[in-house]
Amino acid sequence: MSAFIIWAALCVAAAALFVSVPLLRARSGGEPQEPVVGTAAGALVALAAAMLYPQWSNWSWHAAPPAQSDSVTALLAATLEKPDDVQAWLNLGRGYLRITQWPLARRSFQHADRLSKGGNAEALAGLGETIVFENNGNETADAEALFNRALQLDPRSPQALFYTGVALLNAGKLADARTRFATMRDLGPPPQVIDALDKQIAAIDVQLARLKPDPATAIHLQVALAATLAGKVPPGAILFVFVRSPQGGPPLAVKRLAPQFPQQVELSAADSVIAGNSIEPGQRVEVMARVSASGTPTASSGDLYGVLKVIAGARAGHVLQIDRRSP
Repeated sequence: MSAFIIWAALCVAAAALFVSVPLLRARSGGEPQEPVVGTAAGALVALAAAMLYPQWSNWSWHAAPPAQSDSVTALLAATLEKPDDVQAWLNLGRGYLRITQWPLARRSFQHADRLSKGGNAEALAGLGETIVFENNGNETADAEALFNRALQLDPRSPQALFYTGVALLNAGKLADARTRFATMRDLGPPPQVIDALDKQIAAIDVQLARLKPDPATAIHLQVALAATLAGKVPPGAILFVFVRSPQGGPPLAVKRLAPQFPQQVELSAADSVIAGNSIEPGQRVEVMARVSASGTPTASSGDLYGVLKVIAGARAGHVLQIDRRSP
């Protein structure tokens, strides 16, 4: 069993990278494409894969298991006794998965699928999962098609919901991915899985909000550089514009921009970087524009900056002038 666990951990790592790397790949300006969703997606793959299998499979992780060969031999014997029993072939397929015998697992699930004449969601999902394992944790078009067929038969198939949800997330279909993860949550999985799903759903909600800015939280700015600081912007600097609550805490919204002046900037709840922490309609906030020589949002000596207090949702624009230098 230990060999299977080690191999499974490698598959999880590969799957997490497969999902998160495209989302974290930098644009030409150096900013990750989808920093929140990318990080959360990778974490979800690692967490859910580790928890879904022991919690939702038929394998007992709490009792001392029998010897692997004896266990599979018993399953094989049961299958030979009832060669037309779909459930026996499904059990055999899962047994072969436990000992990493992918070709034998594939044949078992295929036989279960033939016996059920394509009408068993568990056989389709098991076959799809076997294909994922055979491809080093990567979901192929064939596996995705099997998972989608499984969902047509059983819209509550945990395996099919999980793998298709990850594929939709990786394809940028956020609303559809959210629906799959929310459906998984409604199945009542263990608390650890619920926590992982809640985090992923919240991260998707943040990204969806970015695509649909709320005018009631919008702040319209013209960011300008004071004449006294003209020519003081260092090469390679980055302009960060933050929105903060007067009570402190992490930023409510952030934008990372090229230091061009003057330029029009709009921030809203859609620019939140932390789920559940965003600009509220009509909220009094503080806006800071900082020219960072280091290219990081944290303040450094010599950075140029300006501060302005505004009310979110006001239609009128504001001029935020960068007129100070950090000591």
